[in-house]
Formats: sequence, structure tokens, C-alpha cells
Amino acid sequence: MKKVIKQLANILLMAIIGGVFGYFLGKTLSRGEVTTLTFIQLFLFLILWFIVQIFIHEAGHAVFGLLTGYKMVSFRLFSFMWVWQENGKIVFRRHKVLGTLGQCLMAPPPYKNGHFPFRLYLMGGVLANLIFSVVIGVLFTPNSLSAMIFVTVGLFFAVTNGIPMGFNDGATLRMASSSQEQAFLFYLQMDANYQFSLGKTHIDLPEKYFETVPAIPKRTYFNDYQTFLQLGLLFEQRDLAGYEELLEEMWERQDELLPIYQIELKKTMLMWLCTQESDDEWIPQLWQDKSVKASLKQPLMGNRALEAAYYGFVEGDYERAEMLLDQGKALYEKAPNLASAKLGLDEIEWLEQLLEESFQQEENTLIE
Repeated sequence: MKKVIKQLANILLMAIIGGVFGYFLGKTLSRGEVTTLTFIQLFLFLILWFIVQIFIHEAGHAVFGLLTGYKMVSFRLFSFMWVWQENGKIVFRRHKVLGTLGQCLMAPPPYKNGHFPFRLYLMGGVLANLIFSVVIGVLFTPNSLSAMIFVTVGLFFAVTNGIPMGFNDGATLRMASSSQEQAFLFYLQMDANYQFSLGKTHIDLPEKYFETVPAIPKRTYFNDYQTFLQLGLLFEQRDLAGYEELLEEMWERQDELLPIYQIELKKTMLMWLCTQESDDEWIPQLWQDKSVKASLKQPLMGNRALEAAYYGFVEGDYERAEMLLDQGKALYEKAPNLASAKLGLDEIEWLEQLLEESFQQEENTLIE
């Protein structure tokens, strides 16, 4: 019932925004002759200001974050990403995150006495969209078609990110504000991402980051992030028994996860089954899953490793598996951050060892 209400609310919200846009569009167009050129301009302005408003939104996070003690980690617009390194250099990367158009990651200020500032950082994007839209609206609308579209797109971003829905800024703010436990989990996620950008991996993070935080007042995607963090530590420690147990627990409640987490869980389970139970009946279904296929198109070390695991252990094509692992190694310098590169290489070396053992077993079987 709650999902239905949320869907209806979203439809109503989009209808209101569309109605406002239509009203001002009609008012603006009525001032002059409507031609084919007018519609071409309308289309081009929509694309242009949509991109600009994404930039304004992410820049808003950066500005308000810096004002409250945060440090830059990365700034991404579509798949174009700039990463701030510890030595002060800014490095360009290509990295796409499904379900997001942009992202500004920052390192939070110290967590003191159970608190840290997060509200201005989270709402910085919405505030930036609103401020620019109001200023342009007052100065130029409704005499300018371009200004009218700029304002409408800006308000669209402000509303769809400010009102809690899915995993947008508003939803994140509401969750982080719901309890001290959730606020700490949000801090944990941001600081872990910062540590990863510096090249630290799971075994380098504070032990308290892996101590399960109670789901108070309810389980959120902050709790799910911590579970993935715990999973990463178990693999890095090669505690495969504990890894399998936690993976099975996550799999049982996969429908409760965010779509982006569901995809990662499917890929993680597929990797596990390929390497440990290569004849499992779930493998074909996971391998053909559309969301998994779409994710595997991204040039990431982990994706090439997963493909290598499938072709090596399931298809028995060791030559193709080795080729894919070599391709994965070649992506080391293009990884989103230094930790991703290190962990990706660690996984590839683990797979190389498993494939070598599997190949030797097959050869011994043939000899016998």
C-alpha cells in the first residue's frame, strides 16, 4: 500500500511540475510567432539547461560541504569524473554509476560526541538549484524562453531531490536524521569512501566500522552499505566460510535492497557460484540477467574478473579467461580510486590461482 501511495505521489508531483512548465511555456510562446525554430530552440535549451542544472546541483553539494568542513574527494558529471588526490593533484577518470547523473563525494569533518554536520552538505544541491532558479526567474522570466526553461528545470531538480523518494538527497537526509545510529552509518559510508580514495582497503579501516550498527529505527541502505563493507573485509581476509554465510544472508533479503545494490549483490553471488559451485542452477539466470549484463559493459577490473570466472570455471574456456584477466589488469590505472585498483588486482590474482589449480586438476584427470 505504501508503494502505491508513493507512486501516486510521484505521478502527482510530475503532473504539477509539467503543468507549471506548460503554463509558463504557453505564456512565453504567446508573446511571439511559434515556428519550427522555436521548437528547435526549446529542445536545445532543455538539453543545455538540464546539463547545467546537474552541474549546479553537484557544485552546490561541494560549496556547502566546504563551508561546513568537508574536503573534496571526487566530482562526477555523467561518466566524467575528477578525483582529488592526497598530494593535491586532480586526476580525470571515466566512471559511470547506474541510476545517477552526477555525484559529489566529500570527506566529512571529524565525528565528535556522536555528531557531525551533514544537513547543509546534503541539501546543498537543492539549495543551489533553487537559488539560481529564483535569481534567473526574477531577472528574466517570463520574457525569455531560455530563462523559463532554465527555471523550470532547476525547480524540477530541487523538488525531485528535496522531497524524500528512492535514495535521493531528501531521503538520505531523512534517514541520517532519524537516529544517531543512522547518522553514524552515513558518516561511516562517507569516511570509508574517502579512505578508499587514499588507497586504503578494508583491512586498513577502523575496526568499529565493521561492528554491526543496530537498524534503528529501521533498516536502511546505510545498514546495507555496512554489510557490503563487512563482506569486502571477509573476502580480503580470505575468510571464505564467513563470506559465504554473510552472502547468503544478504541474498535472502535482496528484494529489500536498492536497485544499484541488488545489481552488485547479483554480481557478487555470480562470482561466488562460478568459483565455488560452477554447476549451480542459478548461474545461467544470473549471467543472463539484464541488469547484470548492463553493468558488465563498464570497463572495470571487477567486471573483467567476473567474466573471466564465468568463462574459466563454467565454460571451461581457460584461454578466454586469461585474456579477460589481462584486460582487467590493464584497467588498473583507470580504476575509480586507488582502493578499487588494489582490490581489483587482489581479486584477479586470487582468480589466477584458482584457475591454475582447476587447469592442473583437469590435466591430471586426463593423464589418469
